[in-house]
Amino acid sequence: MFKEYGRFKSFLILLLVVSLVLSIVSVSFGETVTKDVRENLKDIRLNDLVVAGLTLGYGCGVKIYVEPKGIIICISLPISPKDYKGITQKDLNSFFASLWKVFGTSKFPPNTRINFYIEISTTDSLIVEFPIGALYDFYKEKITRSDFLKKCDIWVNGEKATIKGDTIKVLGKEFKMDFEF
Repeated sequence: MFKEYGRFKSFLILLLVVSLVLSIVSVSFGETVTKDVRENLKDIRLNDLVVAGLTLGYGCGVKIYVEPKGIIICISLPISPKDYKGITQKDLNSFFASLWKVFGTSKFPPNTRINFYIEISTTDSLIVEFPIGALYDFYKEKITRSDFLKKCDIWVNGEKATIKGDTIKVLGKEFKMDFEF
């Protein structure tokens, strides 16, 4: 009986050592991936991004974070309510079309999520989240536009959009997407 206890104790010690080594490896690998993502962000040209018909530039507040959720890009546009009439189909198509200009030459791992949190004027907001691999696959024509959109999570003014083929449905409106890269 005591021999079995000794073997069990040895097995537990071995299991503890293995789990400790694996946790150290995974932490160092995670730090390496985060460091690489931050390094690759230096090559990103957000000025090519089109939001609400405007390219990002002077007066736009932009913050970029690298978190476990992926790359988080917070954008605040200085649009006054008199100039802006709300999110349109053309605005959404321009936004999606400009994504390739911004991220096309990036070297992020395919499962890296890109998360846009965009404040447009004082009344509208747009949130778009997608894995960068879906963008690469769409550009390389491995997936269709509707497959790409299905991999996106989209919210307009706080309401989650539903995707039907190439159409984004939200707020009682339908936005037909026909963007190309």
